Amino acid sequence: MNRETAVIRVLIADDHRMIRAGVRALLSVPTLPVRCIVEESETTTQTMDKIGTADFDVILMDYQFPDDGGVQATEMILQHRPQACILCLSSYDERTYAEKMIRAGAMGYILKNVEPDTLLSAIRTVMNGKRFYSNEIALKWMDSSMSARTRTLLDRLTTREKEVFRQILTGLHDREIAERLFLSKRTIDKHRQNLMAKLGAHNAVELVQAAVTMGMMG
Repeated sequence: MNRETAVIRVLIADDHRMIRAGVRALLSVPTLPVRCIVEESETTTQTMDKIGTADFDVILMDYQFPDDGGVQATEMILQHRPQACILCLSSYDERTYAEKMIRAGAMGYILKNVEPDTLLSAIRTVMNGKRFYSNEIALKWMDSSMSARTRTLLDRLTTREKEVFRQILTGLHDREIAERLFLSKRTIDKHRQNLMAKLGAHNAVELVQAAVTMGMMG
């Protein structure tokens, strides 16, 4: 279900006061198109108490959360609130950390150096039941899962082309990709043309088919 709302309730689960203050500030930027009601917790116990008394649209979970760690805290939350939407907010760009959080039930994994617009985009994406990863994580995931044949083919793509390719595979339109990557629509159009030429595709459907063939979607 598409959840476009003017108010989003967010719980920041992080034991560092400065991080919580920083994330709160990001979600309070006047130019954001929605109002975020933000609450905070700094331990697993506090987090469980919070979710027991209020419904949050998204829980921003620190990977290195105290007591049980972000992975176990995520599992505990989902045991009590299976419908909870958890987005990991981490300082670590290691793919293995992201994999652990996703296996625990998180819907996405983003880095703490995220920009306000990207953070809001991530929140909205996971609220709508889709996964969201920081570009750094997504590219590592893409690179590490390639077969030799796939790697040879994708080695021909630039870093930016890989970023655009990943966004295309999520179903976004060129204008949406341009907004997410802070580029012009004309630039995205050019990258799409380059991708099609390098991958031998003639349209978006064939781009997706190429990704399936190369094992990038599953």
